[in-house]
Amino acid sequence: MSQRDSPGATRFVALLCALAVAAALVPGAAAAVPFANDSPGVAPADGRLADQTIGADVVVGPDETVSDLEVVSGDVLVRGTVEGDVEAAAGSVRITGEVTDDVDAAAGSVTVEGRVGGTVEAAADSVEVGPDGVVEGDVDAAAGTVTVAGAVDGDVTGSDTVRLDEGATVGGDVAYGETLDRAEGAAVAGTVTHDESLQMDGLQWGITLDDLDDLDDLAILPSPFVSLVTGLAALAVGALLLVVFPDFSGEMVETVTDQPGRSAAAGLATMIAVPVVLLAVAMTIVGLPLAFAGGAVFALAAWLALVYGEFLVGSRVLDAAGRDDRWAALVVGVVGVELLAQVPLFGDLLTFAVVLLGLGTGALTIAARRRGGDDGSAETPPPDPSPGAV
Repeated sequence: MSQRDSPGATRFVALLCALAVAAALVPGAAAAVPFANDSPGVAPADGRLADQTIGADVVVGPDETVSDLEVVSGDVLVRGTVEGDVEAAAGSVRITGEVTDDVDAAAGSVTVEGRVGGTVEAAADSVEVGPDGVVEGDVDAAAGTVTVAGAVDGDVTGSDTVRLDEGATVGGDVAYGETLDRAEGAAVAGTVTHDESLQMDGLQWGITLDDLDDLDDLAILPSPFVSLVTGLAALAVGALLLVVFPDFSGEMVETVTDQPGRSAAAGLATMIAVPVVLLAVAMTIVGLPLAFAGGAVFALAAWLALVYGEFLVGSRVLDAAGRDDRWAALVVGVVGVELLAQVPLFGDLLTFAVVLLGLGTGALTIAARRRGGDDGSAETPPPDPSPGAV
């Protein structure tokens, strides 16, 4: 008896992808409107902002007092008082009021024109302590430019350029990675040090390109071992796909047999279009979580496309030999592609081509199913000719 996986099977796969995206989107969407009936920056009845905010710009007004603030938004402006820490991933962070503890930020710019009772740690293009700004702890920044025109009671550390304007006072040490611009009248109580290891020319702040030479001494798993593991994983996942979606797998073989060029072209178009769409989504205010989730789903889809692509390659090889056995096709395709992938350069190109083949063929097959199979590419495949098949 044929176990045809109906269009519901295709919808099941799409549902899994949708759930993964929704899992990231729904919390963000819910938090994107922290006060449903209030204007931005106006505290609710209890006088305190929500601890976590994701979405539009966040403004703490001059007369507001809020608790620890965790923000993922467009811009953050603190004109009132934050009792606790400010943790922000935003376009810009500006403190003109008071933050009683630390400020941790990843932003385009971080500006302190008020008082910060703790440390300012930032990854930004620019970090500035204005003339009226006071930081009672350290300023520790991976930034293009760190400017101090006010008072920093602790140390000032900048990965690139540190600029001390006239009237700046630093109670501790100053360390800079590349350039120091110190005006007359800028006071530093401690030492001033040029530390090249602070420069952001490595994998992360504090690791220089020279340090990467030590990677040659690391013990790395041999490539054949990695290929063995990935090959076994591909065989296991491929076998699962053949069992769960037998008809869909058969339809993919028919599609790539009838339209090999179109399948490859569709794969290339998909490989280009999806990242472009994800990038466009990431540029919206609340789209970053969705883009990350979509990227993860697309990475999984690309790996499944590789598995399906290896299966399709194996099917074509066996078809040329006059044999029709999907299980043997899976083994031949996976083993063959994984072995050839060991060839420098050629292996990478082959793997990429197989991924494109799997993506394109899958896309065309799903499209044919949605059209009801009128183009002939979604016909039910013949029963598996292996012994015992009914």
